[in-house]
Order: sequence, then structure tokens, then C-alpha cells
Amino acid sequence: MSGKWRNIIINTILAIALYIYFVYSESSIVPDISENLLSLLLTIILINISGFIILFISRRLNKIMPWNKQITVRFFSETGIILAVFLIIGIAAIKLWLEHTLPVSEESSFFIDYRDAIIKYMIISVVGANIFSIINFSVFSFNQYSVVRIAAMKLDKEQKSLQFDSLKNQLSPHYLFNSLNTISALIYKDTGLAETFIRNLTKTYNYILNTNKHRLVTVNDELTVIHSYFSMQKIKYENLIDLKIDLTPEIKNTFIPPLCLQILLENSFKHNGVSDENHLTIKIFTENNEYLVVSNNIIQKQDYSDNQDNKSYKMGLENISKRYKYFTDKNIIIDADDNSFIVKLPLILKKQKN
Repeated sequence: MSGKWRNIIINTILAIALYIYFVYSESSIVPDISENLLSLLLTIILINISGFIILFISRRLNKIMPWNKQITVRFFSETGIILAVFLIIGIAAIKLWLEHTLPVSEESSFFIDYRDAIIKYMIISVVGANIFSIINFSVFSFNQYSVVRIAAMKLDKEQKSLQFDSLKNQLSPHYLFNSLNTISALIYKDTGLAETFIRNLTKTYNYILNTNKHRLVTVNDELTVIHSYFSMQKIKYENLIDLKIDLTPEIKNTFIPPLCLQILLENSFKHNGVSDENHLTIKIFTENNEYLVVSNNIIQKQDYSDNQDNKSYKMGLENISKRYKYFTDKNIIIDADDNSFIVKLPLILKKQKN
């Protein structure tokens, strides 16, 4: 059923109820519909005209004075306009119809003889105008709540999707295959180092799996897994790499989307050609207490090109950037030149609910 016909049915039912009420309250007799059919039809027509005028005004006000902009002004404006419509329709009905059909005393006037009915009509008009505005506002509030809920669910789904992509990249078979190859080589070379590597690998994967359900973690928690990850790389590269962290306890207690630092460190190793002549230095520090900065010197690879590794590198940065947008208006900053690559992550001071 269309909204138009639904409104007609509601207005018609309301008109019949009002007609019966006014006739009975004035005469104490339930009206015979068959004998008063013309009066009833005119009442139905007037109520439907009033209803469509009010709906038209309400829709215009939605554009001119929306509920979410000026609730109080909109409520009283709408109520006042609706009341004015009821009064105009009522006066028109009296002048054009009721004065010519209802009996009036010779010494009196219509407004005196039917004063009680007019007062009842005015009271019903005031109550009806307020009820309409309350219902209208309630419908708006429910719709807004639904919109907010749907947006929140969509946002939560997108966040989880981004976190899943990040988790999937961290658990990639390629990464696991390289780790197993390193362990295999270390077992024959140094069982102590192999055990250390396995322990750090276990800590890394345990952190990845446990933090996947969290939207934010502390920088300190992220640094813990970074140390484990870097220790694994240290076994592989020995003294060719260095990690320098300069963060205050206050900064360590701020928050960060999980695995961001892990992704940035992995990118540093993946896209730089570490060698005896070219050492890699990674630094983690803060800038003006506004950004968490991760930088590394650039060591150009001999076979560097826009290949699959470079694509995954860009995807990793894009993943971090999108996740940050859910928690802060500040964007991550990427600054690169021929000598260094720098990523600045906005500090998140307050943890949001998971």
C-alpha cells in the first residue's frame, strides 16, 4: 500500500471518529450515518485536506528547517503551523457549511450557541498538533538511530576487514616459509640461536593472533612484539641492522592500531638491500608529541622494480592509512627522498571500545 492511500485511510478513520464524537457530545445521540451521510462526507473531505496540507508543510520544513539542525525551533514552528491549519479549516467549515446547516437561536449567534463544541475543537487541535509533531520527531529520531546503527555496523565491518587483511599478510605462507628455512639452517649451525629464533617467532605469532580482536593496542605492546621480530632479523642479518627506539613512558602508553609497526619494520627489510657495505638503521621516535615516527635509511635493491613486493608494500601503507582514519582526523604522513623513508603515525591518546 502506498503512503498516499495509507494517509487517506488514516484521515478517514480519524474524520469518522471526530464526527461521531462531536455529534454525540452535543446531542447525546449516536448519529445515524445513513441520515447524515453528506455531513460525514464533508467532514472526511475536510480532514483529508487538512492531513495532506500538514504532510506537505512537514516535508517542506524537512528541507528548510530539518530536525537535526534546530529541534526546538522546528518543533514549535511545526506545531504552530499545524494548529493554524486546523483553525483555518475549522473557521472555513463554520462559515461555508456549519452556519448554514446547524440551527442557531434568533437572539444569538453560531459561536455562542456552539461555544462548547468550538472550545473542544480548539483543544483537540492543540493536542493533535502537538501529537503530530511528537510522532514526526519520534519517526525522525528512529530513522536517525537506524542510520547511525547501520553506519556503525558498516564501519565495524570495514575495520574488521582491514584488520583481517593485515592479519592475512602477517600470516602469509611466504613469511612462514622463510622463517622455517631460517630455522632449518640454524639447527645445523647453532641450536641455541635456532631455539631463540623459534621462541621469538612464537611470541610474534601469538601476538598477531591475540591482538586481531582489538581495534587498538598500546604502543608499548606493539614494541614488545617489535623487539621479538627484530631479534629474529638480527639472527639473520647479525650486525648489518640496527633498531633505535627513543620513546618516553607517556608515548608508550598511547594507542595504535595493531600490527602497524610490524608492517613498517617488515617493509624496511623487504624493500632494502642490506649488505656488508650497506647497513640498515631503523629509528622509532616522536615528533612534537603529535606523531609516532618510523624511519629507515634507503638501500636501493639491485633488482628493484614495480613488482609484486612493491605492490604489497603500497597495500601495507594503504591498510595502515585506512585504519587510522577510524580513530583520528589526522592522516599518516609519508616522507621519502633518496636517502631515507619516513612514516609518521598520528598519536592516539584515548582508547576506544573494542
